[in-house]
Amino acid sequence: MAIRCCVALACALVAATVSVAESPRSQVTVENWDKGGALSHWIYTHLSEFFPTAVIRRGGPILNLPTQLKPEIGALKLNHPSKPETLDQFVNNGAVDGCIVLHDGKIVYEKYPTIQPNDIHIIMSVTKAFVLTALAILEDQGKIDLGKPVENYLPELKGSDWAGTRLRELVDMRSGMEGVEDSNDAYRNPAHKQFQLEATLGWQPRTAAQLPDAARRGDLFGMLRTVKRERPAGEKWAYTSSNTAVIAEVVSRVSGKSLADTISDLIWSKIGAEHDAILAVNERGFPASHAGMAATLRDVARFGLLFTKTPPAGQPHVISDAIVARMFGGRGEKSDEHGMLPKITNGT
Repeated sequence: MAIRCCVALACALVAATVSVAESPRSQVTVENWDKGGALSHWIYTHLSEFFPTAVIRRGGPILNLPTQLKPEIGALKLNHPSKPETLDQFVNNGAVDGCIVLHDGKIVYEKYPTIQPNDIHIIMSVTKAFVLTALAILEDQGKIDLGKPVENYLPELKGSDWAGTRLRELVDMRSGMEGVEDSNDAYRNPAHKQFQLEATLGWQPRTAAQLPDAARRGDLFGMLRTVKRERPAGEKWAYTSSNTAVIAEVVSRVSGKSLADTISDLIWSKIGAEHDAILAVNERGFPASHAGMAATLRDVARFGLLFTKTPPAGQPHVISDAIVARMFGGRGEKSDEHGMLPKITNGT
């Protein structure tokens, strides 16, 4: 009996050792986690096993999402001349983890080719929508004035090139600051300000000689002070995640809470979410506000319902009519080369 127990214990230890050795977690590094392939597929649903994260807590009753699947949606042909395929074929090509479509508050299409419905999956730049929704709610409450310059809320940026930039210009991605994400260079070149922002947040290696010392220390405000102005604020639309990083700090400063707690209080706890969400943060607690939130696909869909004309019964009125009017009205008539229309406020 003793021999059998020892043999069984030894086998169990060997199995455990093999399991740990073969775990994707042991292979993930800050250099390879977002390079695609199997490792990226794994970490996108295991964010908290590699990065520090803060919890975005749900609350209240779960909002029911009725299902009325329509197979004809999957048969829709995609407009891709070199590779004709249906939506189903595209979703099942191995690169898509999940896809959901809602119509009239009902799920009409839902696929999970590589994950489970309850997996907490990183939503990348959809995170920006939560940051800006929190900002809009605080504006609606009279706590934030988008006409004010950024240093009015963040004195840490006084004397930097950010000074004098109105929050409105940050929201519209027209800050004029460097770090524009118009090529893969933004995520591969340590001299690029987007790379440096992500290094500050722990998403890129901090070993390159080009990094400012603040990025090596995880000091977000110190890194932001190194960002220089490229053009006058308000002149041109340019997708730049550091704009969102600044807005997120404004949101936290005004709310007096972390970004995760603010999103929870103002949004997540009120949408009928089924699960908590999470938000990646660095070692100092600065959030990856540009792309670091993770949630289930259905809960993201519940968030999207807030912006529909007729939100489902049982979901609180989180987004006021005034916010919707500001989002969809008052735009300039002339779009730029990106098709972006500038927001005009009081004729400016």
